[in-house]
Amino acid sequence: MAVSVYILAVIYLAAGVMAGSLPPFIKPCSIKDPNMNQCIEKSIELAGPKFADGIPELGIASLDPVQLGTVVVDNPSLKLTFTDTVVTGLRNFKVNSYKMNTEKGKAVLDFTANVTLKANYVMDGQILILPIRGDGQAKIKITNLNIVIKYDYETKDGHWVVTGYKDSYKMDRAQFKFTNLFGGNKELADTTLKFVNESWNIIMSEIAPPAIKEIIKNCVDEVKKLFAGVPAAELLLL
Repeated sequence: MAVSVYILAVIYLAAGVMAGSLPPFIKPCSIKDPNMNQCIEKSIELAGPKFADGIPELGIASLDPVQLGTVVVDNPSLKLTFTDTVVTGLRNFKVNSYKMNTEKGKAVLDFTANVTLKANYVMDGQILILPIRGDGQAKIKITNLNIVIKYDYETKDGHWVVTGYKDSYKMDRAQFKFTNLFGGNKELADTTLKFVNESWNIIMSEIAPPAIKEIIKNCVDEVKKLFAGVPAAELLLL
């Protein structure tokens, strides 16, 4: 997104970064360029994989992998807790489009990535009419996770501040693996996993919101570090 806000950080970084020290992997863009948006799109994809390694000088942590810690799904029918949660794959994102309105302080980013979530899990409840319970290791592979971010920003004391954002997402498919379902009962586990993977869209409607919100929150924290350390005039050349 984030996941999306992580990409926002790359946008600003790619537009011309760190206080007087432009890393060689970044192509700066100018506000005077009539093709500024297209320039930023290209800069995002060039700088993104390197940025995902983190920027120690600004205290920015690695964003691939993203360490999410504990993620909780809690609704009347299903209780699911992920711990030691790690998400990988953001560095290989593809930018679909990017538009920035510098006069209004608004921008829209549309990007796609294949991501994998790994964690320890504890689960108890049911999916539709099927009971499900277990504790062990979980792996979720999401194919073509498409996220669209609309955000507002303003300049305070020479630095950009994101004042709000909205996001939406969709995906082509999700695949699940859960070890030790039903205490290791292979017959029950195989039947349940088959159903879960055939009904992946229903499962993701339960799991995806808290997981993706955690990805976004994690990345927002890193963006704040970038904005606090780099003046707006260096993030987008005047």
